[in-house]
Amino acid sequence: MKAALNRYTDVPESEFLFYEKQIVWRTVERDQLLVFSGEVCDQIYYCASGLFRMYYVTEEGSECNTEFITENRFFTSYSSVLLKIPSYHTLQALEKSEIAQFSYETFEQLFERHRCWETLGRKLAEGLFIKKALKERGLLMNSAEERYIHFLQDYPKLESRIPQYQIASYLGISPVSLSRIRGTINKARLQ
Repeated sequence: MKAALNRYTDVPESEFLFYEKQIVWRTVERDQLLVFSGEVCDQIYYCASGLFRMYYVTEEGSECNTEFITENRFFTSYSSVLLKIPSYHTLQALEKSEIAQFSYETFEQLFERHRCWETLGRKLAEGLFIKKALKERGLLMNSAEERYIHFLQDYPKLESRIPQYQIASYLGISPVSLSRIRGTINKARLQ
């Protein structure tokens, strides 16, 4: 965790020791829901190991994946935490996972303690904004094949950990379309 924090900013040892006392470590079993759509989320999470997905459920009952969360990433239902409103998303473990969690209230208190925490918060927000903007652009401007290629670049080695129908949902295409795209790409690689 310390290495993950220091990728964003230099966290003094005294601040890290204080932070360690604020977090709770827990195991989340495969398929367990961490955040429920319709409930207010007040926690921030750190994925030490495992894998999560963030998804919406449409009025028709279809699940639409918006994000996959891998190791060494912070995550939450951001709109719920920041606005104190019911979450639009559900967060589900796709693998047995080890996480740390702390309240957003604690995060706000950290902002007051030392500048490193404000830097961390800003850099996390910037990263989320960039990722969201690139995904939005990809959905609007790129073909399904291009979106799949970007998925493989953005999430190396993740394809073997996620069922194909979950990847198709993330890309905004049907599993049949994804299968066809994968076949075309694999055929091109063999030539």
